[in-house]
Amino acid sequence: MATPLPKPIKGQADWRDYQAVQLENGVTVLAIHDKESKMTAMSCCVNVGASADPRSLSGLAHFVEHMCFLGSSKYPGENEYKRYLASHGGRSNASTSMHLTNYKFEVLAEHAEKAIDIFSNFFIDPLFTSSGTIREVQAVDSENSKNLVADGRRRLQILKDLVDPDHYYSKFSTGNSKTLDTSDEAKSEYTRSALLAFHAKHYMPENFIVVVAGPQPLETLQDWIASRFSRIEAKSFPSTGHMSDVERLVAEAAKDAPPYSFKEPTPEHNSLFEGSIKSSMPLLLTTKPLRSMRKLVLMFPMKSDRKNPDKSPSSFLSHLLGHEGKGSIFAALQTQGMISSLSSGARTSGPDFKLFSIDLELTEKGEEHWEQVTETVFAYCRMLNKELEKESKDESKEMRRIWEEQSKLDKIFFDQTSPGGAYSYAPNLSERVNAYGTKECLSAGSMLNEDAGTFPLDSVIETAKFLVPDNCLVERCSAKAWEEAEKNADSGSFGFERKTEQWYDVEYIVAPIAAETTKAWSEDVPNSKSANDSTELRLPSENRYIPRSLDLCEELPEEARVPRIEKPIDPPNLLINNEAGRLYHRLDDRYALPKSSVIVLIRNAATVHKKANDGKWDYDGKTGLMSTMLSVMFSQAMAQETYDADLAGLDYNLSLGPSGVKLHCYGFSDRVPDLATTVLENFLAGDFLKDAYFVSTKDRLVRGLDTFFSSRRADSLGIYYRDALLASKDGSINDSLLQTKDIDMDALREHHKSIVENKEVLLDCLFTGNVSAMTAKSLFSDVDATICRATGSSLEARPSLSFVPATDLERRVMPQEDIELHFQSENPQEENGAVVFTYQSPFPSFRGKGLSHDSSLKSTSAMRLLCHMLREPLFDELRTKQQLGYIVSSYYDRGFSARQPDDDKVLDPSMVPVDFITISVLSRKLPPIDIATRIDEFLEQFRNSLHEMPESEIRDHADALSKKLLKPIQKLLTESNTHFGKIHRFAPECFSTTDEGKSEPLPWKTDEDLAECIQSLSRAELVETWDRIIGPASRARIVSCVYGNTFPLTDKSNGGGLMSSFGLGSRSAKITNDFSKLVNYRQRMGVFNNQATVVSKRSYSSIASPRNFLGSSSSKLTSTIPIVGMGVVGVAGMVGWTMMRNQKATSSK
Repeated sequence: MATPLPKPIKGQADWRDYQAVQLENGVTVLAIHDKESKMTAMSCCVNVGASADPRSLSGLAHFVEHMCFLGSSKYPGENEYKRYLASHGGRSNASTSMHLTNYKFEVLAEHAEKAIDIFSNFFIDPLFTSSGTIREVQAVDSENSKNLVADGRRRLQILKDLVDPDHYYSKFSTGNSKTLDTSDEAKSEYTRSALLAFHAKHYMPENFIVVVAGPQPLETLQDWIASRFSRIEAKSFPSTGHMSDVERLVAEAAKDAPPYSFKEPTPEHNSLFEGSIKSSMPLLLTTKPLRSMRKLVLMFPMKSDRKNPDKSPSSFLSHLLGHEGKGSIFAALQTQGMISSLSSGARTSGPDFKLFSIDLELTEKGEEHWEQVTETVFAYCRMLNKELEKESKDESKEMRRIWEEQSKLDKIFFDQTSPGGAYSYAPNLSERVNAYGTKECLSAGSMLNEDAGTFPLDSVIETAKFLVPDNCLVERCSAKAWEEAEKNADSGSFGFERKTEQWYDVEYIVAPIAAETTKAWSEDVPNSKSANDSTELRLPSENRYIPRSLDLCEELPEEARVPRIEKPIDPPNLLINNEAGRLYHRLDDRYALPKSSVIVLIRNAATVHKKANDGKWDYDGKTGLMSTMLSVMFSQAMAQETYDADLAGLDYNLSLGPSGVKLHCYGFSDRVPDLATTVLENFLAGDFLKDAYFVSTKDRLVRGLDTFFSSRRADSLGIYYRDALLASKDGSINDSLLQTKDIDMDALREHHKSIVENKEVLLDCLFTGNVSAMTAKSLFSDVDATICRATGSSLEARPSLSFVPATDLERRVMPQEDIELHFQSENPQEENGAVVFTYQSPFPSFRGKGLSHDSSLKSTSAMRLLCHMLREPLFDELRTKQQLGYIVSSYYDRGFSARQPDDDKVLDPSMVPVDFITISVLSRKLPPIDIATRIDEFLEQFRNSLHEMPESEIRDHADALSKKLLKPIQKLLTESNTHFGKIHRFAPECFSTTDEGKSEPLPWKTDEDLAECIQSLSRAELVETWDRIIGPASRARIVSCVYGNTFPLTDKSNGGGLMSSFGLGSRSAKITNDFSKLVNYRQRMGVFNNQATVVSKRSYSSIASPRNFLGSSSSKLTSTIPIVGMGVVGVAGMVGWTMMRNQKATSSK
């Protein structure tokens, strides 16, 4: 009989129902009925993690997590679970932290029961085979190798190296093939024995928290879980005198792990640092990053306050120390040009310790004066202590005011936030149940019962006492800091000690901090070197952005005043369509929240173009770089002014891109219009164009470009080179670096002026959410008036656009054309190589009925379905069975193409989407060319499997994909971005007149059209599409190979051998290891336009779409030109530090 547990306290906007029980065997179950969900998601959280690892078997908990997925007695197939999920629209993953192991999946609701059965059997009776042990150790090792080039991971391992070696936090949690040795049969069996012992010791039913969420009734969900998880039995673990050596090892290591569940007593404080480290504080730690950064991090070990989330003193202090408003540390240092960002909070924590950190991103000036920057931080800490002393004497109530303000906002957020997707919700909730119990798993940390009278003054005073120099580890992380420390260490300077971390083999240097510096940090003594006058430092003022009203719009009908996510989304209404632009509006009738979103796009060619003498706008890379600098400078300048808005749930983003100036504001409805107009007015006024912001921004951009290649993982570089060929108008990275260095403040002011004074602008605005049509029109009028004032022209005097700005570009790869790109990674730490296959469809992607030919609808639908079918078997073969590498992914991708014809200065406003299938592998097991061969071999096998696949399996995939496309949107922000994406790309084409009130033909329902078509696809159509896209006889493919240190690129003279590796009957191969030749080659490639180019009797034929504004660009097959030689680096539309296309690759365990 299950024992009922308290139901969670939930917010007003949470439509879900909850029920919690504890099964007889001790498993805790939380069932969630979500009437709006089409998916069922589940998480199983096990109360054990890497803190329980034996030190001689580092990564054992992580390894158990991997092995649990590899079959059970009832379902012995190693890929049965993933295959079932993949064919029914599902996905899965798992993670291991220091204290918990979390397994999760989601699947279409109608297929949930069998998925739960397969999942539960991993914990009831896992196989843990010897063969799986050997292979999965290689997966763990590959995962670890991926992490070796991540600065965050490297710095974390250095921190672990400094920690008391007897502290569990010092353990190496990931593991590798050395710590989990399977190099021979005996060692492999020993590792497997440890796996079995660890599982028996820790995977006990009382350690399990199971959360399941779906549209099924609560009773059904609970029955599904209870009938299965009640079968988990505590494994018999021998008593001390009867243990084997490996069991004794596991049992002893278990004592390291502190109690972590809410049911267990709070452990005593366990200091991270002991001995020489603790006694030497303040201690200077210097680390060398791979990516360009200038970090200064102050770390303070203190007691844990994890069990008091509503009265957390460290969270309150984090709010004050991380504040960015007037009087804050950030404001004082940013004003002087010392820092560009600041954050504070837990660097890491456990149930028995916390390492609090203040993280500052320094400017060049700030790095020069890092000691004075630190002095400012400690001056603020001393100010806090003085204010707390006043509070204790009732001489001030400012701290109580801030505490009450925080609690008020937290309560608003708790009640006015709708549920998100269950796939992330379930694992997060299972961990919170473990930490806080079922009753407070949703509300813990939301301060529901807090006000000014509950301010925990004593605990805040106690915690603030930790924020002193004698309890501080100071980390400097930059190339310059490393050079200074290395010079001191090599010259034998007192106390400078060079060390090497064991697992990542990364160097670091520790040194004492001079006594006079420590004194300056500790006392309120005037110092000529001080970064600022400490009198500038003060507590935050009242937040003027707290919402005044949470009422829903009066225009909203009564039935829409409760959440109804199942209701289909009506498209936005076109309220205004005139010379100024277009205003779309949608009054929310689904979420019942007092929130709104406004997106304003000022179409303005001057952001990335220059106007030639003939009046034609020409793309200019340097202009684009200056626009990036303007947007970053503006963000920095507005930080102090808008930080309160951010705290009050308001967010904004202003960016300058190919289409012009885009402003997006989101948050509580009554504040959004004011924020939008304030931000826009400040940008157009140009007061942010100050030297301090310019120096900081330029420095950051230069450093990002300078270390671009030496800091990135091989697979991201593979995508970079691919996009450099397909989607870039820019030259090399070095070209962009030189252009950036050449930009000065005068040039930026002139560029800003050219944007603001360009009269050829057009507005596209979408206002959606809890907002009336009248309010939307008023804001549109305000925005247009603001622009008119800035440009100095009235609406009537504004000229028509000579250009609809859009520099989106995809070049066409011709059928039967294989293009190979081979580059050596310049990251000195990169052991992995990478292979990225990209297949381009000859048909334009489907845009919507009326805008696209039926062939585009069929092609896009078939490509998406093939990708859905391909993902799991590719992963199973190359990752699980062949163990080629940790990252093995395949996904559908989409680009966009538009161009300005050479013979006309007016652009036909047509945006052409382009379909791609991408396959990516990151590996150090084989050279990239061998990995490519393995991919090709798999693809050939998969093509055969399409003929043999049962019809029911094809229908399962089609059904799953179509239902995922029709899954209701659950967040207003997602809805707004989805709708504006269509407005942004297709409105210029769909509106050739300014007939106000005209019913717009924008393609709002493309997902519905795709879902319907996917359901109708036959096996023959899938095979035909496969042969057209993937088949060697007609494919248009790019193979991008990047070589790591394990298998470096050595063939510098000819590529004949490489061509045969990929050829398989294709008619062309281009091999380039020289970026300048890549640029030359792309100049011969045509732009992907609104026609299809297919192979027909050894010639090309074009199929025009109904709306073809760009004309034909079919061309003859380019002859094969092998291009060989070591290359220089390049840029591919990379502006600043942002990659060109946001990939949606996934790589789950």
